[in-house]
Amino acid sequence: MELLAGLPLPVWYSALRPDGVSNNPLFRFCKAAGAAALLLTASLAFMPAHAAAQTNAESDSKAVTFKYSHTKGDKWHLTSQVNEQVLINGNPLYNSEILNKIIVEIKAGSGAEGRLWNRYNIAESLPGSNVYAWSGEFESEYSRSVTGQLSGIAPDAVVPAVRNVPVFPETPVEPGETWQAEGCDVIDLGPGQGIPEILKISFTANYKYTGKEEIDGRTLHVVEIDYQYKWSPSGAELIRFSQYSVYPYEIAGVFHQKVFWDSAAGRNYAEEGKFSYTVFRSNGESFTFRGTSHGKAVYAEPMDKKSLVDELDSLDQKNLKAEIVDEGVKISLDDINFYPDQPVMLPGQEEKLDGIIGILIRYPLRDIQVIGHTAYIPGHGDGQVLSEQRAETVARYILKAGVRARENVTIRGKGNKDPVADNSTEQGRRLNRRVEIVILEN
Repeated sequence: MELLAGLPLPVWYSALRPDGVSNNPLFRFCKAAGAAALLLTASLAFMPAHAAAQTNAESDSKAVTFKYSHTKGDKWHLTSQVNEQVLINGNPLYNSEILNKIIVEIKAGSGAEGRLWNRYNIAESLPGSNVYAWSGEFESEYSRSVTGQLSGIAPDAVVPAVRNVPVFPETPVEPGETWQAEGCDVIDLGPGQGIPEILKISFTANYKYTGKEEIDGRTLHVVEIDYQYKWSPSGAELIRFSQYSVYPYEIAGVFHQKVFWDSAAGRNYAEEGKFSYTVFRSNGESFTFRGTSHGKAVYAEPMDKKSLVDELDSLDQKNLKAEIVDEGVKISLDDINFYPDQPVMLPGQEEKLDGIIGILIRYPLRDIQVIGHTAYIPGHGDGQVLSEQRAETVARYILKAGVRARENVTIRGKGNKDPVADNSTEQGRRLNRRVEIVILEN
């Protein structure tokens, strides 16, 4: 259930604005204690891994043997979207839309247990905007058995947020058959909440193989997963927590996930789910997180980075620099000019993006990230907000051109924290005021 691993984290991180700060205590709490359930759902939505269903039993019966297979070097990414409503003391507070991108690579494995590496990228839709802004990134590495049991996770790792979900029987499963397995939800109480502990909440997940469904021309096997829990601190935990002004004293939630397993491809194709959970705090406040999730796995051929760089260089565009980076290919534009201290491009600047857009059309399966940078000028702050706004302006133009769907574009602002030249000169500041477009390998 690779998809399941990616949905939960967005929930509690979703409460943060793109710059990672908020004056709202709920936002600080969400980032810290995390909406346990959602983290959980997130994991359910995209459990990073290369899942393979053995189909030899299908040829003679309706029974299916679900097994994970691991082939060293396999890579893919998972995309999930979470639509969430947050309530405080039962009253609506805000709605949030979170986008999760999980990169998966099999580091070791040849059919049985495998070693997996994941990078979680989390973005949130900006208020009043249709653009997703980067809000967090996490990495994790662990081993997984053919039935789904995880091991070898670092003690301080907060992802995967939901562990040992799904776990499959070793024997073939008939339509309508059910089973149970133990799972675990992981919640970091450190960021924002200020409690240097990681909660691990155990629960029993109930599974049911419901049969086949046709989606997008594929015949898929459907597995439904339900679980719920109610956590409260143990006596020892309560003693430790009581030294803090505010702490969670109960977390309760209910979760449902529907996973679509592609036997022909040997992996999960899609998922959908819903969740509702409430965090009760020692100061009498309660926060409820409820919503839905859906997502799919994306498999793309390895990117020919050199050919892409050559294509971009052939544009012969002034002040455009294309280079190969770990994530894919980065395009740096230091001549996209904006009005001073504004995110509005000067007349004629859009034309400088048109050549790049023409190339993006030829790489439809590659996500892109637009990154804004500003120069450092004493007394003008760090430029964080302006860098985000300018990245959004460029991203909106790309979206308007129709070469990418909304979920395939994210923005990120880095303010003046990543200069490429000397800020003490006008020439250096001009080079530092730039926009980068990263075509991701996925």
